[in-house]
Amino acid sequence: MTNELEAIKDHHDGLPGPAPEVTARARVLLAGEVEAERAGSGRRRPARSPRRPLSAFPGGRWAMRAGVAAGLAATVTAGLILVRGDRDSVPFGTPPASAAELLRHAASAAAREDLRPGPGRYLYVDQKTVTYASGSEGDYTQDVRREIWMPAGDPARALTRSTYGRTRVVSGRDPEHVQSPGTVEYRRAGQCPADSRSLPPRAADLPSDPDRLLAAVRRDAEAFVRADQSRRGEGDLSRDEIGMRVEKAVGGRLFRLAENPLTPSGTRAAVFAALSRTATATVVPDLTDPAGRHGVGVSLRYETPDGWERGELVFEPATYRFLGYRGWIGQREGGRVREIESGSAAVMTVKVVDSVPEVPEDAAEPMFC
Repeated sequence: MTNELEAIKDHHDGLPGPAPEVTARARVLLAGEVEAERAGSGRRRPARSPRRPLSAFPGGRWAMRAGVAAGLAATVTAGLILVRGDRDSVPFGTPPASAAELLRHAASAAAREDLRPGPGRYLYVDQKTVTYASGSEGDYTQDVRREIWMPAGDPARALTRSTYGRTRVVSGRDPEHVQSPGTVEYRRAGQCPADSRSLPPRAADLPSDPDRLLAAVRRDAEAFVRADQSRRGEGDLSRDEIGMRVEKAVGGRLFRLAENPLTPSGTRAAVFAALSRTATATVVPDLTDPAGRHGVGVSLRYETPDGWERGELVFEPATYRFLGYRGWIGQREGGRVREIESGSAAVMTVKVVDSVPEVPEDAAEPMFC
């Protein structure tokens, strides 16, 4: 019996989580059933939305029943494992009580998303991003659809395709040096000196244990702050000033690892768990990612000598799947602080594919690196 139960568990753990639309539909159905059960036979069940005729579905009534049953079973099972699978024991669908609880759920969800392409295959990521730029003309944002193909074991052959959208002026006048809406740009790995479409620095070498990972990131941050202090030729800094810079470096590194969809799933899980141990994280019950999807989020804020920086991570409420992020900078100008959006992205698709597109022979060099 034990072997059979283990086999069932292993099979279940390998199944993909339910899609968001399945989760939403299941919630509606479950709520209706619960309400009908409470009301008893004296009250009618809530009316359901009109359905298409069974003839419109392949397989007729049996296919409909089997599909709904499978969707409900997958949703309930996944929800129970993600919500009750760690030290927090809460009912299915209960909002997280704290940022630490939410991040621990997100770590469990990330650990299950093990997408590793085999030889000859690619990890494909489709993102909706909003980039922020500042220059002599003023400040503006631009929508960009960014697609990434990362081959197995060979980041040097990675390819990014960016499709540029509209710009929005934040201050000043319309920018002149910007890609026109509809422009498609290809970038090969290594084409730009600081290529953001590569694996995060040393991500694969970081410990999978959250406490050890946090300690390693902190050591790197302290070394960076000391080197940066020397490079700037700064004298003795107060302990508070050094501590502020170290915390900002730690938070920035963890945030970049968390929001980058190319971070390995095991590392991402450890990063979420490490973030749950930080004091600056707060839960935000309702956040919207750049694609307009509503989710539950975590806000992380770090003070800087000139203001502050804040990052928001957005998760799907039922499955705790990572949806996207937003970044903000608070700059002191005179006697007030101006909040500026530094960039954001929504992860639309992450999957393994068999091919990568051909780069057109007349493709121009990237405008920005």
